[in-house]
Amino acid sequence: MPGVAVVTGASRGVGRAIALELAELGYDIGVGYYSRTGAADAVVREIEHLGRSACALQVDTREPESCRAMVGRARRLGPIRAVVANATGFADSMPARTSTVDTPIETYTEMFTARVGSVLSLVEAAGGDLHDGGRIVAVTSTGTRRHVPGYAPVAVSMAATESVIRYLAVELGREGVTANIASGGVIDTEALSAVSSNPDRLKALVAKSTPLGRVGLAHDLARLVKFLCGDDGAWVNGQTVIADGGNLIA
Repeated sequence: MPGVAVVTGASRGVGRAIALELAELGYDIGVGYYSRTGAADAVVREIEHLGRSACALQVDTREPESCRAMVGRARRLGPIRAVVANATGFADSMPARTSTVDTPIETYTEMFTARVGSVLSLVEAAGGDLHDGGRIVAVTSTGTRRHVPGYAPVAVSMAATESVIRYLAVELGREGVTANIASGGVIDTEALSAVSSNPDRLKALVAKSTPLGRVGLAHDLARLVKFLCGDDGAWVNGQTVIADGGNLIA
């Protein structure tokens, strides 16, 4: 099954871990990034060290044409067999932590385009390459299910993405394509500083309230994506699969 997997937001954190896990599964990787060229190039070298081909592809997930162009460039490596929409839509940080009502509507619109729009644009561009065994995975968070201060624009766009994925699962399932959500709890990456002014305190609180006794790591979520993109995940379709150590139910 493996061919080429395109992964947005793959220069660091969870996206980097996903790219490496999919390379180990046998995919060649289109490493999507927004501004960190050096970091993306480093991921490419790591993938090549694993014996797979890769290329760094600059993309702005807020721009549909940029997403389509990314897929077109990735196709130089071969047919696109997996699309992983991981990028948040903001290059460096979340918007200011204001209340849900006080957040400008333009911020919600931008996030909606970056999340839902990028999924649709990437899948549209991949087209028939995905038929007969292709995989679509969007990465979201449990912030769609619980209140996180200042997180509303991201949570709302992620919730909409989860809905779009379910529609794709039905419509593209008839072509042999699966579409799923990999949803994570708090993950220990540098991106935590965008959602908390005190990441260490947040990690300690999450670890204390998680049945498995620790905060999530990038590879915890990446391995879920790997499962969904592999042969073992072939019968999973239209699902939101949560990897949070049981935090959400505690």
